[in-house]
Amino acid sequence: MSYSELLDMVGEAAEVGVWRGGENLAEEALENIEYFPAPPEGFGGADPKDLSAVLSETVRAWLHDAASDGTGRPGVVYVWYDEQAVQLRMSFVSGNRDSIPFGVKPVFVEDVQDVLADFFSGAPREPGEELKVFAREVAGT
Repeated sequence: MSYSELLDMVGEAAEVGVWRGGENLAEEALENIEYFPAPPEGFGGADPKDLSAVLSETVRAWLHDAASDGTGRPGVVYVWYDEQAVQLRMSFVSGNRDSIPFGVKPVFVEDVQDVLADFFSGAPREPGEELKVFAREVAGT
């Protein structure tokens, strides 16, 4: 897989939309998860701004889908780097960012570039280092 194929994968995820489950947020998170692996040959001279732009569009598409699903429920789209799997990941749950079902306490970042910097570097988190998560919410009615 090349960097351009990664960009295509992220762009195609915009068309998937979100699935609203019941009360089980862990199940909802797993049903909505998208996995984007790092290119095996590395990123070379790839510009992280290209991935940031495509990813931002995909997040906006998911937020729009969640806002227009007729449930009136809030939701959150979130992105993080899973260094063990060497993957950028994206998911959705109904609720707010405090509802995200992680086993570790995340630190929320305002710029997706903060997550992408870790993805591009491939560096593992240090013990005790918090998980960076980029999250955008859609308000309920």
